[in-house]
Amino acid sequence: MFSSRLPASLRENAFTRARSRLRALGAPLLDLTISNPTSAGIPYPPDLLSSLADARGFRYEPEPLGLLAARTAIAGMLSSHRSPVAPEDVVLIASTSEAYALLFKLLCNPGNAVLVPQPSYPLFELLTRLEGVTPQPYRLEYHGIWSIDRASVERALT
Repeated sequence: MFSSRLPASLRENAFTRARSRLRALGAPLLDLTISNPTSAGIPYPPDLLSSLADARGFRYEPEPLGLLAARTAIAGMLSSHRSPVAPEDVVLIASTSEAYALLFKLLCNPGNAVLVPQPSYPLFELLTRLEGVTPQPYRLEYHGIWSIDRASVERALT
C-alpha cells in the first residue's frame, strides 16, 4: 500500500495525454520534460569520456554541495552575466525534482500550502503531495511575455 500523500489515481494527466497524441501524429515537439541528456539530442564532444581515465576518479571524496571545481565554474559563468556569484553560494542538485523536494522539506511543514503557477513544472502536484504540502494554483498569462495573474494569486492565498 502506498502513502496517502500520493494521488489516488496514477493515470496519465492531461499534459501527458496531449503529448502522446501529438507524438502519435508525428508533430514536432520540443519536450522540456526530458531529463535524460542521452535522450535529448545533445551532441557530445568525441573526447567526453577521456576524463574517466584520470586517476583522481578512483578517490571517493563526497562534497554535499557539489564538486567545488564545478561550483567554481558555474559561479564564474553566472558572474560574467550579472553581479559576482561566489562558489559557496552555488549548490548542485541532481535534478529539478530533487531541488523542489529539498526546498519543500526546508521551507514547509506538513500541511502547509504552497503557491504553484499554472502552467508550470509538470511534477509540482506530485512533488507537493509527496512532501505533505498542498499545491495552491495561480495562473500565468501569456501576452508576448509571461506574467502573473495577480487576481488568481490573491484567490490562492489561504
